[in-house]
Amino acid sequence: MNPLVAIRQFDQSLWLDFISRPILINGKLQRRITDEALRGVTSNPAIFAKSIGDSSDYDSAIQALALQGKTTDEIYTNLAVADVQAACDLFRPLYDDEHTSSDGYVSLEVSPTLVNDTEGTIEEGLRLWHTVDRPNVMIKVPATLEGLPAIRRLIAEGVNVNVTLIFGLERYRLVTEAFLAGLEDRAQAGLPLARIDSVASFFLSRIDVLIDPLLEKIAAEGGEQGALAQSMVGEVALASAKQAYQLYKEIFAGPRWATLEAQGAATQRLLWASTGNKNPKYDDLKYVENLIGPKTVNTVPVETLDIFRERGQPASRLEDGIEQAREVLRRLPELGIDLEERTNFLEVDGAKKFNEPFSKLMLSLDMKRKHALDLQVVPVAMRLGGYQAAVDKQIDELNDQDFTEGFWAKKAELWVQDEAGQQSIRSFMGWLRVAETMVGRVSEIEQFVHEVKAAGFKHVVVMGMGGSTMAPIVFKAAFEQGENGLPMSVLDTTDPGTVRQIEASVPLADTLFIVASKSGTTAEPLAFGDYFYAKLKELKGDKAGENFVAITDPGSKFVTSATAQGYRRIFLNFSEVGGRFSALTYFGLVPAALYGLPIGELLARAIRMMRACGAYGDAKRNPGLDLGAALGTLAQLGRDKLTLVVPEKLSDLGLWLEQLLAESTGKEGKGILPVAGEPLADPSLYGQDRVFVYVGYKGQADEANQTKLKALEQAGHPTISIFMDEALDLGQEFFRWEVATAVASAVLGINPFDQPNVQAAKTATDGLMKVVEEQGSLPEKTQPVARENGVAYYSAVSGEGATEVLKAFFDQARPGDFLCLQAYLTENPAVSKSLQELRARVQARYHIATTSGYGPRFLHSTGQYHKGGPDTGLFVQFTDDNPQDLALPGRSYTFGTFKNAQALGDLEALHSYHRRTLRVHLGADAEKGLKKMLAALDLKA
Repeated sequence: MNPLVAIRQFDQSLWLDFISRPILINGKLQRRITDEALRGVTSNPAIFAKSIGDSSDYDSAIQALALQGKTTDEIYTNLAVADVQAACDLFRPLYDDEHTSSDGYVSLEVSPTLVNDTEGTIEEGLRLWHTVDRPNVMIKVPATLEGLPAIRRLIAEGVNVNVTLIFGLERYRLVTEAFLAGLEDRAQAGLPLARIDSVASFFLSRIDVLIDPLLEKIAAEGGEQGALAQSMVGEVALASAKQAYQLYKEIFAGPRWATLEAQGAATQRLLWASTGNKNPKYDDLKYVENLIGPKTVNTVPVETLDIFRERGQPASRLEDGIEQAREVLRRLPELGIDLEERTNFLEVDGAKKFNEPFSKLMLSLDMKRKHALDLQVVPVAMRLGGYQAAVDKQIDELNDQDFTEGFWAKKAELWVQDEAGQQSIRSFMGWLRVAETMVGRVSEIEQFVHEVKAAGFKHVVVMGMGGSTMAPIVFKAAFEQGENGLPMSVLDTTDPGTVRQIEASVPLADTLFIVASKSGTTAEPLAFGDYFYAKLKELKGDKAGENFVAITDPGSKFVTSATAQGYRRIFLNFSEVGGRFSALTYFGLVPAALYGLPIGELLARAIRMMRACGAYGDAKRNPGLDLGAALGTLAQLGRDKLTLVVPEKLSDLGLWLEQLLAESTGKEGKGILPVAGEPLADPSLYGQDRVFVYVGYKGQADEANQTKLKALEQAGHPTISIFMDEALDLGQEFFRWEVATAVASAVLGINPFDQPNVQAAKTATDGLMKVVEEQGSLPEKTQPVARENGVAYYSAVSGEGATEVLKAFFDQARPGDFLCLQAYLTENPAVSKSLQELRARVQARYHIATTSGYGPRFLHSTGQYHKGGPDTGLFVQFTDDNPQDLALPGRSYTFGTFKNAQALGDLEALHSYHRRTLRVHLGADAEKGLKKMLAALDLKA
């Protein structure tokens, strides 16, 4: 049997004298608990100095806290408390189990600067107890004379106390007296004594390190005293421990203790500390094997624990040689050695040994704090030409009304004046500070990633719609898979061909499926989850749920169903954060972490932008406000088509910005239309409705785009450029654009956090699906105005054949209009190429902006703008026969029918808003159908 496990039969608990964030995250501490019967953890300032100060493991957290304006002391406390909380959570099952309830503790020490400060120790002990907020934390308090009253008071307050720096027997007696008196104080106050636990930490190896040289010097002088001294070398610490145990047995017996025990009190166990051997002449396990006994704890360093696992010989030895131990302590004064005096020195020296590394750590933290405050955000270059004066005026007006201060105070009147609208705004502004909250969740997420990898998963599929999947799509495109990450796919369409592709491309049994739905009622992700759950059930039976993770809001129905299906994990997001503002929440960060990205660094950069935008006080220049004021003002002046230009690796950033901007601003006949994926053309092809925004990287050549942007600027078009240092700067760009979108909405006088026109398409789709359930198929409500070469055309315009219908439809284009291609098709390079060709041909002929999206994805992003924004769109919808259709488990319809119902439902919604539409049904082969349509397209004047 593993000696670490075997030692339990002697009723001794082994605790680990070490803590660090990596062992909490990577599963090492959990494995020691599970496989090696580890029963607790102790920490001290020296341990944290090593973990925090001598590594880069905490740097992103330090930076994030520094940017929030935390002091050096606050940063240290935050880091230490977070680690202790995580460790407490790992040990909680031990603590909660009635058979092991005396264990499962994690110790956190008060500041070593308080070693001689009674009131300061009490104050900090209580503060740490309430901050950690775990019943299985122990607050470490030094056994100094000033510490004794603090121990009594904390015990009386119901705080678990680990009394540290005990070196001598007389001081140990005083410690037990403080413990007993604290319990009596508590009992007198009528408070319960159960589960008030304490340990008395007796430090051992340091005793021998101090006394052995004195004994060896006497032994070297020879004679009778020399012989006596020689016999005591290496024995004083063990003798002290053995005698302390006898005192323990004596103290926790008799009528005084019986009275407390009857009220539920548990003894203050002895804990052997400083048990790592410091003398190479001694056996490495000297202070472990010789001190095994009932009702005791031994906290050991990592190295000693590993040695005991390999060659430990567990046996009850604590009461062996009791008489010899007493003899050692009785005769020590004969050699002129006053053990009490010497241990008093050790107490002072011990405090010093903790204080010195702690001071060094605080200096290191302070340097890192100051460095973080010197970091700057990525600048924006705005070349607005004749619009600059109007933008400057708008910025001045916003600053005059203290917009930044009101923004952070969530003053809804900055946007709208009606009470209902203001309440809506206030209830969805949780995104403002969610990055701060998520900094504290990084370890939790990274721990989950290690759990997933340890379980053998080889792939991740994120399934959702809109804001639930946009950030993961951006992360996958902008970053290479991290060294410790898993390959990731994203499913955000009901297209059966795409679902088939995902299913065929992943090892189903070894794939983790993330079902992401804020409301928990979104039809598409629930359909995805049901489909793949059925597939996994065929492979794994009742264990299918192990392959699934849910991300949703608290209280959603999805929580209930995911729990019933045995999902591996349910991450509860934040109800006050809207989907399109959720990139920096669990929706974006769980997939990012599984993909191997450093989410702590992403958050630190987001908080850097928060600071620049005034989150922690006055901002000299709010970059989010400046950008938002520019976009809002330009939109008011007719420049409402934000044309995004990016290098290839950032191509999917447009998907995220499309939803953020279009769904937030496209309402009440107003809005900013993001135009993504439209290659830059000659300036002559653009109307006066454009603003060009470039987002790229410093030092990466993108000469073609830069040359064209320069030409556009010279032609009088406003341009905005953002050059990031690296992809991790997306953390700050997410936040900058969220602020800018909110500010632009304020300029436009609209609520950026609602989506009042989205429901129209959902309602129409629901009506169609009821028909399907009743009649078995979708209704054919209209007839095509043209049918040619297997392609059918549906529109309010008319004409003889496809060419005339197409020309009549596109000839409706007016200056300031835009083309919107809505492809309810399987996304592939050939289809995308044809769609791009159509965009280019329309732009060349009519000089209007062109957008393109795959359905039903865009319903959850730009769909709001299409119905609620200005009536300037020409909408071309593409559907097909879904030749690769798939049945949906538990439903009477297929994925293909569901997708086509969504297409027709959206078309009905567009018609209800009197939009100009053309539906093109491509038949059984979408690629060929698109080519036939393009062949029929003749846009000559």
